[in-house]
Amino acid sequence: MIQTQFINYLLATRDSSLLLINNLDSEFFSDYKDEYEYIINHLNTYGNIPDVTSFATEFPHFDFMQVNETPAYLIDKLYEDRNARKLSYLFNKIREQFNDGDIDSAMNTYLASMDDIAKAKHIESIDLLKDYSRYDDFIDRADDWKKFFVRTGFPELDEIIGGWDRQEELATIVARSNQGKSWILLKCACAAAEQGLNVGIYSGEMSARKVGYRIDTLIGHISNTALVKGNLEVQNEYKKYLDTLGTRFTGTMKVLTPNMIGGPAGVTALRAFIEKDNLDILFVDQHSLLEDDRKAKNPVEKASNISKDLKNLQVLKQVPIISVSQQNRASTENGVGLEHVAQSDRIAQDSTIVLFFEQKDGIITMHLIKSRDSANMKDLSYAVDLNKGIFTYIPVSEDGEESTDDKIQNLIDEYEVEDDVF
Repeated sequence: MIQTQFINYLLATRDSSLLLINNLDSEFFSDYKDEYEYIINHLNTYGNIPDVTSFATEFPHFDFMQVNETPAYLIDKLYEDRNARKLSYLFNKIREQFNDGDIDSAMNTYLASMDDIAKAKHIESIDLLKDYSRYDDFIDRADDWKKFFVRTGFPELDEIIGGWDRQEELATIVARSNQGKSWILLKCACAAAEQGLNVGIYSGEMSARKVGYRIDTLIGHISNTALVKGNLEVQNEYKKYLDTLGTRFTGTMKVLTPNMIGGPAGVTALRAFIEKDNLDILFVDQHSLLEDDRKAKNPVEKASNISKDLKNLQVLKQVPIISVSQQNRASTENGVGLEHVAQSDRIAQDSTIVLFFEQKDGIITMHLIKSRDSANMKDLSYAVDLNKGIFTYIPVSEDGEESTDDKIQNLIDEYEVEDDVF
């Protein structure tokens, strides 16, 4: 009935946008494929929807009726009708594969169908010269910044990007191996926890214990080397820190590792992590250690699938996702750019923010390569003691050169980064 209603409404209004904007193809008109093809051919040939008289000449037995429903109702019902038929087919196919013992094929069929089973998208344009609702959004952001953004843990970066967008952020942290990417990611996680958020960390390589030690170093500035190696010289300091840790945060910090779920997590597992622990923000260490739920063999295709699924997850759950990715081996003599993100161009394309980090002689330099809502190509430098979890911003002079006064230089000379804390 819904297909009949829609065609009648289309013929009465002759509004071609109902077909074109809502991507209504022949799948939506399984009972009236000839009628649909006639309408489309008429539109393509003559530039408009046929009138009722022309249509009736071709299809005299069609059930003509008056339709009083709204376009939104008709489109919603068309999508429901189409999805019900596709789901019936998919469930039967999955059941057959499952009964044949082909679990991998059944899973791939299920995952491949996720993009195809969609809800209707009602496209309604807004006249920006007459609609001022964005002013209310502006006031909301000014009055309650925390409602829309999460501090990154780097105040100077927050000044540029405003913080992680709480609803639309898929950020990527990029660096070569042993540059401190995980430390940067966990420092951002600590900052989110300090703001009372429910924080999730997926660690594809480190154990929960080692992640915990790094968190303790970043929050309590206790020697990470001493914690990892079991040096009793820090026992009293560590015990005192732990006795007060639970009272310092109103949120939570949950960690998930492959050992906890029987292997590397895919994006489906990350979604379960978000939903089970009601996460406000998710940190992923790292992209290359995730499993492709679609089981692609080619590394580039695998990385592309994961990036696409992470983007879909972020849009679906509307929580910031901050992940780590490796830098490729391309030369950076002429500077770094999006082409230096390893594995797949899609990672850089899907990311709302891309941050490159490089470490040399106890100095970490942050390059803001991509930022959807702020200036790009900004650099920030920090003197770091990763063994104590200390980051000290190095300001730049008015001419753009790093300050070299005695105070900053002494600070830099003081920090000796130990290899085993990366």
